[in-house]
Amino acid sequence: MAVTSVDIDSELLRLAKSSFGVRTNREAIDLALRDVVMRRRQIEAIDAIAQIPLDRDATAIPYGD
Repeated sequence: MAVTSVDIDSELLRLAKSSFGVRTNREAIDLALRDVVMRRRQIEAIDAIAQIPLDRDATAIPYGD
């Protein structure tokens, strides 16, 4: 794990801790970073799904027999 020193807006950090329901700065920062990565991956997944061609002539979704 990397040790990094950064200046963080104390009010924003307080709000993040409250939003995530955690007590430590480390927990809040870790969860915030995980949240950003998760949201980016969700957007990428939605974009990938949006690229799948739509069969406008399909009348029913075939299910296994």
